[in-house]
Amino acid sequence: MGTVTFQPEESRAGSRRGGTARAALYAHVVEGQLCTTAQIARRLGISPDAAYQRIKKRPHPLTWDSLATKWRKAA
Repeated sequence: MGTVTFQPEESRAGSRRGGTARAALYAHVVEGQLCTTAQIARRLGISPDAAYQRIKKRPHPLTWDSLATKWRKAA
């Protein structure tokens, strides 16, 4: 006997509804607009990792101006 996996009768893993719900988990609000990290990275011309770091460290609510400037440590 092998492992038993539970498969629901109707899976939404690849559906539009499932994808939208998953994307909402990673969405950020920038100036009232819902954006994913990838969209922010594309607009700023940086990598998704760099965009995520900027999102984490910036004061909220987020603005495009604050995200566009590189973070400088206080001396």
